[in-house]
Amino acid sequence: WIFATSFKTPPDSIAYPPKIVFQPSIEGYCNLFTTRTRQTPEYINSLGPATGFCDETVRKRNMVIAGPSNFLPRFVNSLIIAFGSTFCAVFLGTLSAYGFSRFKVPLADDLLFFILSTRFMPPIAVAIPIYLMYRELGLSDTALGMILLYTAVNVSLA
Repeated sequence: WIFATSFKTPPDSIAYPPKIVFQPSIEGYCNLFTTRTRQTPEYINSLGPATGFCDETVRKRNMVIAGPSNFLPRFVNSLIIAFGSTFCAVFLGTLSAYGFSRFKVPLADDLLFFILSTRFMPPIAVAIPIYLMYRELGLSDTALGMILLYTAVNVSLA
C-alpha cells in the first residue's frame, strides 16, 4: 500500500475512499529528491523549455528546481544512528543476559527489576537533565550522542 501510494499524486493519496485504480506519477519522487522555490509566472515564462518530467511538473505549480534535496545525507545519518544503537543495545543486552544466566550474581532479581523498571519512567522526565548533560559533554547534535541515548533507552528491551 505504501509503495503504491508513493506513485499517486497528492490529491489521489488523500482521496476518500482510497483510489485503487489511479494514474501513476513520479511527482512524489521529484518532490523528495529536489529542492524547489516558488517564483513568479513571469520569471518561469522567461526560462527556457522544461528539461524533464520533474522540471515540467514543478513549473505547473509556479516553482523551479533549485537543486538536490538533503534527503540522502539525512537518510544515511538515520541509518547510521539506527543500526549503531541497535547493535550496541543488542550487544550489551546479550552480555548482561549471559552474565545473569551463567554466574551467581548477588541481588540478581533486584538488578533485573531495576533494569526493566527504567521503562516505567516517562522519557520526558529526564529530557532536560539529559539535554544539559549532553550540552556540557559536547554530544548534542551528534550521531554519537543519539546512538548513546537510544542505546540507554533500549538496552532494557534487548
